[in-house]
Amino acid sequence: MMIKKLLNIALCLCFLASTEVKAQDTCHVALMVPLYLEQVDDEFFESEPSNKMLLTKPFSFLHFYEGFMIAADSVVSMRDMILDLKVYDVDNDTQKATDAIADPWLADADMIVGPFYIKPFKIVSEFAALHNIPIVNPVTPRTDVVENHPNVIKVKPSIESQMMQLDSLIKNHYHSNSVFIIRQDTYSDTAIVNKINEIASRNIDSCSYVGNKHIVNTIKSHQKRWKYLKINYNASEYLTDNISLNADSLKRVIDDSTALRNMVVNINYKSDSLNPVKDYASSMRNNLIIVYGNDKVFANEIVNKVTKLIEHYPITVVMLPEWSKFTGLFNDNLMKMHAIYFDDKHIDYQNIRVQSFICKFRNRYETEPNDYAYLGFDIGWYFLNALDLFGDHMVKYLDDYEIPLLQTRFHFQKKSEESGYENMFWNVYQFKGYNKVLLKTGYEK
Repeated sequence: MMIKKLLNIALCLCFLASTEVKAQDTCHVALMVPLYLEQVDDEFFESEPSNKMLLTKPFSFLHFYEGFMIAADSVVSMRDMILDLKVYDVDNDTQKATDAIADPWLADADMIVGPFYIKPFKIVSEFAALHNIPIVNPVTPRTDVVENHPNVIKVKPSIESQMMQLDSLIKNHYHSNSVFIIRQDTYSDTAIVNKINEIASRNIDSCSYVGNKHIVNTIKSHQKRWKYLKINYNASEYLTDNISLNADSLKRVIDDSTALRNMVVNINYKSDSLNPVKDYASSMRNNLIIVYGNDKVFANEIVNKVTKLIEHYPITVVMLPEWSKFTGLFNDNLMKMHAIYFDDKHIDYQNIRVQSFICKFRNRYETEPNDYAYLGFDIGWYFLNALDLFGDHMVKYLDDYEIPLLQTRFHFQKKSEESGYENMFWNVYQFKGYNKVLLKTGYEK
């Protein structure tokens, strides 16, 4: 079934989505997807489908095309749109990009989606700039593709754009916490870590007032546990927040509260491990730990060590930049530390729109959609609706235009008059029970 589709693409790459004559102009859209059609030979067609075949290049981005086509059919049907969609096979071979822009049809296109690879995209984006055509980059997180290219629209958010939602997250939910920023070593992503430090310092309160009754009860609970474990402790001195508290003194003003200072503590994991957390963390209120690192071994060590700290301190851990890509982190530990992830995609399988898409994809293509299928649908659904609604002025409305999507949201912004539009939105979710629950950081429109 899927192999036959590749043949259909090869034989006819022009798709006219409606034959009805309308007063409005037809929307001309070019889709440039890496299909590697030159590798689809007779031997390929005659081979029996197998898992190994599904890993070959011609299948790499096929789900994106298929998801995009479901979106195109839906927009055409719902909006009575006349869509002239032309598909080009453009991979990382720059000659294919050069051949595509030589097509006279492309000069009059209303929008181009792709190419996926940087060098071909640069060739086509320069052509698009010359002809004032909006061009969508589907997959790169690199911000340089929009610099000095006002017609480029970048869908994947950059790591730097996480800072906007982190700012809102701390300001609206964790301003009464001490914040511990853990980096892997001195040299890892210094600029980003410095930005995190600036955000935390600006947003946390100078101190938090904690009820004395709560403090006394917490001290009693911990001392009772230490006694049971036969751990020596000083009954008149309880250390927390880098200060000493006395339960008997607090009992005399049990209805009052105690001011505990909030701090931002920077930790170099390579040299300090998590010792500064033990020195400055509070056992009386939540502590926010922000971990920044790209190494899986580092991630595993952090999860294991922080899980042990939770026995003594209430902790929430924000894992940056993209710990969702690390497999093998135990969900039980993530739940204990109330782990918060930033992810450019989050699919809620209980969502009726997601369920509807999965049914359509299964019925049409006889397989399960992968991540590229959801991305292809979201891009097709968003931009084809916008193109039909706003026409030639589409890009002017992107910063205010939002519609429901399957796996994310698009919040487009221009950094300058000379730059293109960049999606700034990250899904922020937290482990609650065995579920991943989306959080509202306060950044949302």
